[in-house]
Amino acid sequence: MTNYRFEDFEPTIDEATGEPDERTKAYFASTSVGFHDPRSTDAALLGRVKRAITDGRKLTAVYADQEFGHGLDSSIPVATFAWFEKLVNVGGGRLVPGHLITWITVRPTHRRRGLLRSLMTTDLAEAKAAGYPFAALTATEGGIYSRFGFGVATWLRSIEVDTSPGFKMVREPDRRVEMCLPSELRELAPKIYDRFMRTSPGAMERQQTYIERATGALNTETGEEDRGVRAALHFDEQGEPDGYVSYKFAGWSKTPPTVDIIDFVAVTDAAYASLWSFLAAIDLSTRVTFGESAEYSPLPWLLTDSRRVKTVASEDNIWIRILDVKAALEARPWYVPGTLTIDIDDSLDLAGGRFTITSDGESAEVTPASDSTPADLGLGIAELGSLYLGGADPVILARAGRIDEQTAGSAVLASAMFSLGRAPYSPNGF
Repeated sequence: MTNYRFEDFEPTIDEATGEPDERTKAYFASTSVGFHDPRSTDAALLGRVKRAITDGRKLTAVYADQEFGHGLDSSIPVATFAWFEKLVNVGGGRLVPGHLITWITVRPTHRRRGLLRSLMTTDLAEAKAAGYPFAALTATEGGIYSRFGFGVATWLRSIEVDTSPGFKMVREPDRRVEMCLPSELRELAPKIYDRFMRTSPGAMERQQTYIERATGALNTETGEEDRGVRAALHFDEQGEPDGYVSYKFAGWSKTPPTVDIIDFVAVTDAAYASLWSFLAAIDLSTRVTFGESAEYSPLPWLLTDSRRVKTVASEDNIWIRILDVKAALEARPWYVPGTLTIDIDDSLDLAGGRFTITSDGESAEVTPASDSTPADLGLGIAELGSLYLGGADPVILARAGRIDEQTAGSAVLASAMFSLGRAPYSPNGF
C-alpha cells in the first residue's frame, strides 16, 4: 500500500467561484468512471455536489503516487469511498442511526492491490468505534460484500401492471386523490415520507436525490431538469396529504403505452389503494411500471385479477453489517417471547462471539454467553445481518447450510422471534 495516498474530506464548493473545488471535481470524475456515468456538465456536477453536502457525505479518495505520461492526471483518485449517517427504522418505528456506505469504486488498472479491503475494513472499524450498531450499503455487484460481513436484509421487485380495460379492485378505494404540480412535493414529500418511514421496517431517511427526482428537478440519467414528471396526492379524511406518486409517460414509441413511476409513498393502506386506482385511470396508457415495489406488496390482493401484476425482476436492496451485536439487537423490538443462544463467526473480529437473546415479547436483553453455554444456532455475521430486519427466514438459511441448527427446533423459534410483523421495505438505494 506504500504506492497509494488516502485522504478523507468533505465535498466542498469554492465560495469565490461558486463551483466545486478541484479535489471535489476530481473525486466525482473518478466515481463517474467507476459507475459508467457520462461526464457531467458544470451545472449537473454542481447539483450533485450540493446534494452530497446536504446529505452530509464524507468522502475518501485514494491517489496513486506514480503517474504515467498521457494517463489520467494523478489528482483524479484511483479509488473512492463515502459514508453518511441516516436514521433507519429497525422495527416498531424505532429509529436508529445507521452508517451508510456508498460510492465505492476502484479503477480497473488498480484492482487486486488491496484497496477495497483497506478502505472497507478501516471504515468499519472506525464506524464501530464511533458507536454505530450497524453499517449498511446497496451493492452494484452482489458477490463482493458478504466477505466483509454484509448480509442482504431487504429486497425490491420491479413490476409491470396491466391497466387496460378490465382493471378492477376488489373493494372500491376512497379516491381522495388530486393531481398537483410536482414542485408541491418539495415541501410535502419529505413530511409524508417521514411518516411512512416510521411504519416500515428497513425504511431509512431519504437522500436529497429522491426529493429532486420526485419534483422533476432532476433526471438522474441526464443530471438536468425533467419537465415530463407529473404528480398526485392522496388526502386523509381530515384533508391532510398522506401519500403521493410522481410519474412520467414513457413516450409514444413504447408499446403498450406506459406510465413509469418515479416515486410512490403511501402512509396508509387507503392511500396505497387509491393512488394505484388513480394510476390505472390515466388515459392513453395501459401499463404502469414500478422498479422499487416492495417484495411483499398488497397490490395483487387489491385486484380482482392478480395476474395483472407481473414481477419482471427481484433483487437485493439493503445489505446490513452488524458492528455491535448487543446494541443492534437490543435496539429493535422483539414481538415473540423466548430465549435463543447464537454463536456468531466474524472473520473481521468486529462483532463475533456467543450471545443469549432473552425476549419478553416487547424488547430483548442480549448478554454475552460463555463457551460452555450450548449454542442453539451457529451463523456468520453476514447471516445475522440478513436476519436483523426480519426479512430472511432462519429456517430457509438453515436448509441452505448458511445457519447451523445445533438445537432441534431452534431455527423455527428464531423465525418467530426475529419477525417484525411486517416485511422490511426500503424504497430507496444509496
